Amino acid sequence: MAEKVRITFLGTGSAIPTARRNHQAVLLQYKEENILFDCGEGTQRQFRHAKLNPCKLTRIFITHWHADHVLGLPGLLKTLALNNYNKILKIYGPEGTKKMMELYLALFVHKTKQFQIKVHEINDSTPVDEKEFRIEAEKMQHNCPTLAYSFFLKEKTRLDKKKLEKLKLPNSAILGELARGKKMKIKGKIIDGKKLIYRQKEKKITLILDTLYNRKAEQLAKNSDLLICESTYNEEGKELAREYLHLTAKQAAEIAKKSKSKKLILTHLSQRNEANPKIVLREAKKIFKNTEIAEDLMRVEI
Repeated sequence: MAEKVRITFLGTGSAIPTARRNHQAVLLQYKEENILFDCGEGTQRQFRHAKLNPCKLTRIFITHWHADHVLGLPGLLKTLALNNYNKILKIYGPEGTKKMMELYLALFVHKTKQFQIKVHEINDSTPVDEKEFRIEAEKMQHNCPTLAYSFFLKEKTRLDKKKLEKLKLPNSAILGELARGKKMKIKGKIIDGKKLIYRQKEKKITLILDTLYNRKAEQLAKNSDLLICESTYNEEGKELAREYLHLTAKQAAEIAKKSKSKKLILTHLSQRNEANPKIVLREAKKIFKNTEIAEDLMRVEI
């Protein structure tokens, strides 16, 4: 069975939080990796509501340093320190991130000696490239340095567990040889590893927040299995979107369509649409049918 990537929307609002929507934060989980994208005010409490342990965090990616995306960071770091967090926390962000982290740690956090923080200011397009996954970044158009991110779960060869169960093969080093496609003699019978393996296709999840519509967003999102995209305004607010360098729901849907993404989830909704978010959803669905609106604590698996 293929490993799943799990997404939890810890916050789905925009500049002003509402009773329904907390400030921005999205948690991506894959095996032992727990990667947080943005950390708006109240994020650590959202972890508790979601029954998730923030001490399992491995990395934090900041899209940009506006308050609604980062004001939860000092409290979260303080909580990790008080709970004897025992990993190296890796924090990534756009130009200026190192300076902002120095300010945050000086102003708010006084017990970080209990754990190590490594800050990475992103200059290249692939800040993380591990054995099983990589993360790519692209500059967006906002009124401060801003990045969007894509998480790639790399293509890999896997053994078909159902076929293994039928053959009643022991859990041993033999499985490793079969996974390489080798033929093995087991209990007098020749087992062909090539007939037991399959290719798990690459999976891609893209997260685009706070930006003016631009072609780089389409390019980054190309062929995403899931596109998580801001939709701060509906069409009535398209002039405001242009003024404040944000996207409308229609524009988010256009990015999904032009990038040939499979699914679109809208987030970063304005308080203007608190009473009736279906307006935003209808506008997006006219262009890209496989769209839904994120809600706080919603979970998705890819």
